[in-house]
Amino acid sequence: MIWRQKQKGGNGSTNIQAQVVQCGVSYDDAKSIAMDVFIDNFAKLSQTAHRLAIERADEFTENYLSELHEREPAAVENIEDPGIQSDILEAQAGFARSGDRDLGEVLVDILVDRTARTERTTASLALSAAINTAQKLTGPHFAALSTLFVFKQLRIKEVTDPQSLYRRMSICLTPMREDMARLSNSDIHYLTALGCITAPMGSPPIHQTLHQTYPGLFYEGIDISLAPKRFSGAPEDGPESVVAKFKDTPAVAPSFRDPTKFQIAAVDHSALKRIITENGLQEHGSYLERALTARPVNGDTVMSEMRTHDSALGGIVDAYNATSLINCRNTAIGTAIAHASVRKATGGNFITALDIFLP
Repeated sequence: MIWRQKQKGGNGSTNIQAQVVQCGVSYDDAKSIAMDVFIDNFAKLSQTAHRLAIERADEFTENYLSELHEREPAAVENIEDPGIQSDILEAQAGFARSGDRDLGEVLVDILVDRTARTERTTASLALSAAINTAQKLTGPHFAALSTLFVFKQLRIKEVTDPQSLYRRMSICLTPMREDMARLSNSDIHYLTALGCITAPMGSPPIHQTLHQTYPGLFYEGIDISLAPKRFSGAPEDGPESVVAKFKDTPAVAPSFRDPTKFQIAAVDHSALKRIITENGLQEHGSYLERALTARPVNGDTVMSEMRTHDSALGGIVDAYNATSLINCRNTAIGTAIAHASVRKATGGNFITALDIFLP
């Protein structure tokens, strides 16, 4: 049974079913290779256990190959690589032992990313370790890693205001609300012991992380009537003088939170650099960059906005703040698992490549 049914197409495109592979290793060959390795290694089970393990391994392999052909069709050739075969066996065995579909979906996504990499890199090693480690996790563990990933690692593109950001976060995280509510500090210690997370000193709270990532979305707004009459560009004049100076350029726009005020017209630093370049404002770039981060919204306001937007997202925020998870960050292994977990939570619609987080 295929767990995810997805079919994409458009003008001039050709849809390819998962059962067809146009490359050197056919679908049947790939499945035979994967299943032969599994059967050889699970031959010593009792007859009943062996039959159930084979059924589960076959179900897992069908889903793995379906996802592989959709996301990384050329990588099917890599199935003959010994290292990848070893990881396929480990993932099959993990699902065969548990029969847990939620775990199976996470393992499929990790294994697809692993199959696309034959070189011995940090990413491939982290993915191999993640296949083993994911089998030792429960729902609250996956939720914790996913929440860290979304709050501290993910840069969501094409957001135009705070509400669109909260909406995208909700899509990724609200399916995990109940698991996050059960998260304890013991779970966090366990994740640390498994090498999924670390607790560096001085990790910022959610609102500071959001302001660092999306400074233009968490900006109080500038009252330009308070600006000095003469523009000096000096830091002590504050952002008022900068915003007033460039109010009639594309670098400044009305505030998200108060239309009577103004702000720098960029969500983040990369967007501001594009505006500066496209409008010939390079000589004033340092002033605009400084003004972009000068008036962050109060942290309580950000938390209140998130709870108001979606009570489920607010519940996740509360659970996050109630434990020592706020002081943690994902390791490479935790990142690989979290990336796959978010894909599962979104039904495979989270398509940001793992390479961005594990180059």
